[in-house]
Amino acid sequence: MTARRLANRVRAAIRATLPPGLGVDVEPVDAVAPTFTVTVRAGRSEHRFIVGWAGEGWPADVERLAALARDLDVVVARDLSVGAREWLDEHDFGWVDETGRSNVSLPSGLVVTRETPIRRPRPPSTGWSRSTVAAAEAALSGVEPRVDEIQRATGLSRGATANALVFLERQGLLRRDTARGPASARRVADATALLEQYADAVAVLNAKVPAVLFHRLWSDPVTALVDEIAPALDRADFDWAVTGAVASHLLAPYLSNLAVLELYVDAELLEDRVRLGSVLDARVVERGHRIEVRPLPSPVTMVAGVVVEGVRCACAARVYADLRAKGGRFAEAANHLWEVVHAGTPA
Repeated sequence: MTARRLANRVRAAIRATLPPGLGVDVEPVDAVAPTFTVTVRAGRSEHRFIVGWAGEGWPADVERLAALARDLDVVVARDLSVGAREWLDEHDFGWVDETGRSNVSLPSGLVVTRETPIRRPRPPSTGWSRSTVAAAEAALSGVEPRVDEIQRATGLSRGATANALVFLERQGLLRRDTARGPASARRVADATALLEQYADAVAVLNAKVPAVLFHRLWSDPVTALVDEIAPALDRADFDWAVTGAVASHLLAPYLSNLAVLELYVDAELLEDRVRLGSVLDARVVERGHRIEVRPLPSPVTMVAGVVVEGVRCACAARVYADLRAKGGRFAEAANHLWEVVHAGTPA
């Protein structure tokens, strides 16, 4: 993104938090850092300060910006996470994000505080069918985005696979270097954009398939999973994988709240809730659950994952998507997963 486009986003974010009638000027200072001189005009008074752009607004984003930028006063980002806002407050930086939140107190006397974000509806994931999600998940897991390779990884029909790849190419997420010849095969054009759009689509599709809820007794969910639940699922000889907070704990520890275990299991096993309850040593409940179970979305969800302490973890891109859909600390854990294991980066 060009410095001028970033300057426009910085101006819009700051202006949205200010009372009407104040002027806001933004001039780029350093494209590497990326920083801007911002001047807010209120009558005859002017408030001038240095603003830095911190991208998505995760803790790693703001810490990286603070390390690069000199004389930084205020950080602006798309949607600052709880951890990022806490870090900025602890280090005496002002902050503003594009949701409308802000906490700015400058020596010049400019004080702006708004804690309630502006709710904006998430753009619809038009065109993101389950087949498209499966194809994207495979590509994000390192499968070459060719019809035969994606079909083999996902189990989709050849027609569904071809349609999914065409859609992703039209979205600019896949591309070909040449129209014909050996170099005409598709490849991922922007892994980050593909991951984000895929994650949005996963959240929408998962909301349409409510989880089956189970309750069982345990002193620790990870210990119960490693010692009892995982071996029992393996003995049942069905495909399964763990996702969400517990999977992220096994892959890249970050969260301390591991109250709920999220599982994907073979649809056939999920349909037989009595047998599944026996395998999990749990009972179906409507509330007060400790286990959430959904049907395994695609073979690649399990196959592209790794086994940790005998536990089959879903592929990193799926774990990222499931965490991000929950928001808050879970979304921060998703970002941490990206930082640690490069979730969603094709091999």
